[in-house]
This record gives sequence, structure tokens and C-alpha cells, in this order.
Amino acid sequence: MSRRRREPYHPGVVFLIDKPTGPTSHDVVRQVRRWTGLRRVGHGGTLDPLASGLLPIFVGAATRLNEYLAPYRKHYEATVRLGQSTATDDSEGAVIEHAPVPDLTVAQIDAALDQFRGEIEQVPPQFSAVKREGVAAYRSARAGESVDIDARAVTVHELDVVDYSAPLVKLTMSVSTGTYVRAIARDLGAALGCGAHVVEMRRTRIGQSDATDGHCLDDMQAAADAGEIWSLAISPADLFPDWPQFLLEGPQLERVRRGQKIRHAPVDGCDKALAVTPEQHVAAVLRRDELSAATWQPEKVLARGA
Repeated sequence: MSRRRREPYHPGVVFLIDKPTGPTSHDVVRQVRRWTGLRRVGHGGTLDPLASGLLPIFVGAATRLNEYLAPYRKHYEATVRLGQSTATDDSEGAVIEHAPVPDLTVAQIDAALDQFRGEIEQVPPQFSAVKREGVAAYRSARAGESVDIDARAVTVHELDVVDYSAPLVKLTMSVSTGTYVRAIARDLGAALGCGAHVVEMRRTRIGQSDATDGHCLDDMQAAADAGEIWSLAISPADLFPDWPQFLLEGPQLERVRRGQKIRHAPVDGCDKALAVTPEQHVAAVLRRDELSAATWQPEKVLARGA
């Protein structure tokens, strides 16, 4: 048997993509693998096929930074249709229940939304990637099985009605990682007594990265065809503008590459930092030592040793 050839090391970049409706997040990952010729590619937070908007794609060693996006707020725009419940809580699924829409005002809808603001317990949709006994819920749902999914703690920082023209409600929201917009729509419909599902959804921002900074797939394809795909990439450090960056070289950089502690001036209010090489590659995530504010321990090393 032949072994798969080991992929060459790549120091890591990020592509900000404005995903259209239709493809899955993994479809986009496959495209980026084809454009870059690299297998080590991952996305920074699933977007449903129905959803559009910002999808960070991590390439090479930058895939190891994916988890650090989790604490950042995700911002969405969503259009919710009242009066119909679907199997998937969006318009991709079959309608399973109809109900008349009450005569509502924006104020009444806003009042119903209040129970979904702040720290809440939310039950993910049946069609979701949440696993029960090692099996993704959506697989069981596709097989016609109903799955008991435990509620999970999420935070809805902002949730506002921006327009209502029956039966469509337009919402904007800012939420924690793990929050399902489809579940908010479903639960709003239940609170109003008429059912509801998402018909449009767009992720507009993650942290300080905006969908307007993203590249459409056609632009990515054109750049790849012209041999200029890397010109559309950004440094992974750009996703974490609130983290201090330590420019390291020489012995300090080599120590970080070996996973050893370094001495560096503390930064008030920051317990993590990025070690950056002279070439502006992220070498490591550093964690401030609990006993010495001027000592930093590599928490995750990305740079390959010299």
C-alpha cells in the first residue's frame, strides 16, 4: 500500500469569503483546496446552504487558530416567515404545520423576542450537526427519526426587529458561537402561537471582520485562474485585532518555535498574544504566565522550526 504524500508546510493565511446561498460551507472548503492545491483547509463557523455572508477560510498552519474565533460575536440579518413551521426551521425543509398569523404590531413582536435576549437555554434544530451518541442529529432527522436534543446555554447580545410586513419579520442580531438563528425563528413562532421559519439569513460580521471585506466565489475563481489566489489572502492576525502582537526574531523566535517560554513586556488587560515573524506570519499563540506578567508561554505553536 502506498502512503499518502505528506503535504508541504504552509505558514498559514486566511481568506475572507462572502458565501452565496446554495453551497455548503464544506463546498467552499473544497473549492479553496482546489484553488490553493492544499488539503489543510478549514472554515471558521458553519453557514447553512440557505445562508449567505462572511465565511473565514483558514489555510495551512492557520487552521490551528480556528478555535480562537469562538469567543467573538457573530452578527446576522434574518427574515422570518410567520404562520408556517418546517422540518428544518428554514425554507429548505417541508412545511409541517400552518397557522393563522395574529394581527401583530412591531411592539408585540419585540416583546415576544425579549425572552430570547441575554443568556438563554436554546434547543438546537433537529436538522443540526449536534451529536447524540456520536451521530449528528441531521442524519437521524433525514432517516425520519426524532432526536431528543439537550438545550444548551447561548448568549443573544442583541436582537432587534427592523421591519415587519406580515407575514415577514426582519431581524438583526448579535449572538455567541453555538447560537442557532433558525431556533430563534422557531421559538419566536411558538411564542406568537403561529409557528415560524427562516427564509433568508446573512452573516454580516464576526468580531471586527465584516462581510463587505469578503471576496465572492467568482472573484476567487478569477484570481485562481490568473495565478493570483494568494493576493486575496490576509494574515490570520487580522482576525484578532484586539490581541497584542509581538514581533519576534532570532533566539526569541527559536524559543517559541520549540515551545519554550520567553520574556516580553506585559500588556495591560491581555492574557494572550500573537508571536509574529518578520515575514508577518503567526508563529504561535502566547499565554501570559500566571506567576510572571512578563513571561509568555506558547499555547499553540504554528511556526515550523528552522
